[in-house]
Amino acid sequence: MTRGITRLRRHRRHWTALAALLSGCADPESEDIEMRPYHCPIWQCGFNSAQVNGRSIRELNLDGQPNDDGVRLVGFVAPAGLPGKYRLDFDGDELIARNAAGSVLRGDQLIGATILVKKPGLLSLPLPITILDYQEIDGWAAGAGKVPAYAMLYLDLDSLFGVRNVCAGDLLDVFATAATVIGGETYDLDAKTVEPGRDRWLTIACAGSAAAKMRLMNYGPHGDFDGEGHPATVEQRQATLKMITADYCGGGDSYTRNQVALQWKNSGGTVVSPGPWGRPEAIWGPDGALCLDATRLADADVACALPACDDFTLDDGEWATFVPD
Repeated sequence: MTRGITRLRRHRRHWTALAALLSGCADPESEDIEMRPYHCPIWQCGFNSAQVNGRSIRELNLDGQPNDDGVRLVGFVAPAGLPGKYRLDFDGDELIARNAAGSVLRGDQLIGATILVKKPGLLSLPLPITILDYQEIDGWAAGAGKVPAYAMLYLDLDSLFGVRNVCAGDLLDVFATAATVIGGETYDLDAKTVEPGRDRWLTIACAGSAAAKMRLMNYGPHGDFDGEGHPATVEQRQATLKMITADYCGGGDSYTRNQVALQWKNSGGTVVSPGPWGRPEAIWGPDGALCLDATRLADADVACALPACDDFTLDDGEWATFVPD
């Protein structure tokens, strides 16, 4: 693993420049813009769920309970040179590590740390995941703060660099993907529903995933949604997931795919896509679309009957969406 990480750090300048560009922080006139493979930004378009060797680490339990794919968190190793035994933890939507003496590592201090996970099986060995870099990217909501994001790699001798990003995207460059985290809450990707109050569980939300978009929109369970220190409600978060995933009927069926453009605005006016507006798509609540005028996939065969949006306004739901022309 050490040789792989050494090779990767030679490319860290490239990753930092590319990550800044894709999160909207780079100068659009920079020569690095030629390195961007997508016209649609990574944080808006989507990657698969976080995984190692084909098994999901989208959810991890801090006490070592297996997730739905049987993967367990079994250890944490602090960056080289730091004394004391640390344990992985989270503080809201930020990864941290604590030791018995009360010391806390966070942000850049976690670069070089290793998270150990284990797949099912008596002969399975712990698999190291290294935190290669840390970024703070701009949120999408007016007045929202920065969002922590982490580049995490694991050993894969069959890959180009000998390591692979836990966010399994379409990019060849292992540095160009990152994940944000959401503490104490998980998400049922089949039903497209929120699972709140899971105090010892951590969601690793890859760039472009529904959970990551929700977090960037300031709808996370630890955000200051109303300007008075209160987060969005569970119902507001679930409406956001339904909207992002195009779960029109509310039963978990998604009528979208990666790189499909969409415009949106929320009822509070804090998250508004730039215009001009395209065709109205839907008004959204926690149970899916309240009404439907168009679908973001032109050939979508929606399995439920929904009314037109003539008699609905954004006051009736949490989100209004539009399909760009």
